[in-house]
Amino acid sequence: MKKTLQILNELVDSNIIKEYAIAGGMAQFYYVEPSITYDLDLIVNIASVINTLAPLDSLYNWANDNNYQTEGEHIIIAGIPVQFLLAYNSLVNEALINKLPVQLFGEKTFILRAEYLMAIMLQTWRSTDRERLARFFNEADYNKKKFDDIINRFDL
Repeated sequence: MKKTLQILNELVDSNIIKEYAIAGGMAQFYYVEPSITYDLDLIVNIASVINTLAPLDSLYNWANDNNYQTEGEHIIIAGIPVQFLLAYNSLVNEALINKLPVQLFGEKTFILRAEYLMAIMLQTWRSTDRERLARFFNEADYNKKKFDDIINRFDL
């Protein structure tokens, strides 16, 4: 994971992506007991979008130019399947703006704050999200007032 984080930070330094934050199951590891997850989900803002119909082209071109394999929508970075997701709605965009800077494996990185992860779980409401959300309520250290504010503002 350390090498993956180093490469992600290089993508920011080289202006391929503007910013990112870890989301999904891997973000859960920071707050509650881990559960099974297959990949590293990242919410990203792309530095420059040339083709609005394929906004992630610059990432896939970078992967191709640097001999990184792809599997479906994932780019395999240091052995970890990474899925790059654009901030696809106003809640996710706000979550990215308010990301938490952290150190993982000795590398600076960013993760979505617990309150936003929980709100996104409410919004998507998949079975895995319902299961994870219950764990957050029981195990995570989160700001209830902030969470309530988010779910009220986004009508969740």
